[in-house]
Amino acid sequence: MEDKDPYIQKLELENENLRQQLSDANQIIDSIREGAVDALVVNDGSGSPQIYAIESADYTYRILIEKFSEGALSINETGLILFANRSFSDLAGLPSEEILGTNFRDYFEVPTLFDALLSALQNGPAKAELSLSFSGKMLEVYLSLTDLNPMVPAIGIVITDLSEKKKQQQALLQYQEQLKTNIEELHLTNTNLEQVVHVISHDLKEPLRKILTYLSEISKKQGELLTDRDLKSLNIVNASAFRLNSLLDDIVKYAFTDVQESGAAVDLNFVIDEVVEDLEISIQENNATINVGNLPVISGSEVQMRQLLSNLISNAIKYRKTDDPVIRIEKIEAEDSDDGFVGISITDNGIGMEKNHFSQIFTIFKRLHHRGEYAGNGIGLAICKKIMDNHQGRISVDSTPGSGSTFSLYFPKKDQRH
Repeated sequence: MEDKDPYIQKLELENENLRQQLSDANQIIDSIREGAVDALVVNDGSGSPQIYAIESADYTYRILIEKFSEGALSINETGLILFANRSFSDLAGLPSEEILGTNFRDYFEVPTLFDALLSALQNGPAKAELSLSFSGKMLEVYLSLTDLNPMVPAIGIVITDLSEKKKQQQALLQYQEQLKTNIEELHLTNTNLEQVVHVISHDLKEPLRKILTYLSEISKKQGELLTDRDLKSLNIVNASAFRLNSLLDDIVKYAFTDVQESGAAVDLNFVIDEVVEDLEISIQENNATINVGNLPVISGSEVQMRQLLSNLISNAIKYRKTDDPVIRIEKIEAEDSDDGFVGISITDNGIGMEKNHFSQIFTIFKRLHHRGEYAGNGIGLAICKKIMDNHQGRISVDSTPGSGSTFSLYFPKKDQRH
């Protein structure tokens, strides 16, 4: 037999391949027409439409539902469960084979709520927050029901577990109740403290004033009748009573600096003039010089600002060197102050302090010197810090032993204080 021409063999092979491709294409088209295969027709710009078959679409959807983190069910119109995904099985704590074929209504703590939800489906998707019961275990859930008719004769349900949300809500309620209790206790404590301060400022101060008055009279009128030893003892008692009186005054001041007054405009130039006038005798006796620059207007309490500046100037005079004290009060330039804050500085030429003492001096009753060296109770700077805290500001110090100290005060700008 004569062999076929290779060219003819090649043409016959290509013809067979084309026949097979045509047959495959016809089968796909027939399947699409019959609805057995979903397909997309895409025009990719080449001039001829391309057909993409999407086989096993239902399987893809099932995988998607199985991967849901929420529970998913399909039920018929009587509540019979036709499908349950893995998440619902986990929520219920039951294997899927024990769930399928049961009635969803039986899981309701209040079965009539299921009937109400089915009735509500007539007006569109129905939603509710309620409790389901699984083997005696209650579960707070959020249900969303959608009628799938007429495409599918079933009702689709999405179930969201609210257990964690409910725990958080309960914890928040308990925290709020505890906070309310703490506020009430704090209010009671503050009331008791106010009563203590009242006792200190009135009931204790009054007999102490009498002691000081009679001690003074004894020293003046009976001094010549007393021995040196008696006079020395009398002076010790007088000094102790005077110190106690001063301490009570400072404690009362410290207690009342807790008050945060409404933020009114306070011109520090006006305040410093009043403070210098109040301290006139002390300034003259110590030959002190007070140099004041142009100070800003801040938002706060004028009374507390007067106390703040008075304490700082008095401290600068008290902790002077042998030289005459010079105190400079000025506004801190914008480039040196924090953004959103306005600052002033009080600089003296006094004895100064070591750097490791900076954080200690604002602590109540903290003294860096023996009582015999400098008078005071160690409350003045603690009061200053409290006042700055009340104004949402801060106070800091920079100092060199033997060269003086600079106290910096930073106040929120008027439009930024809450």
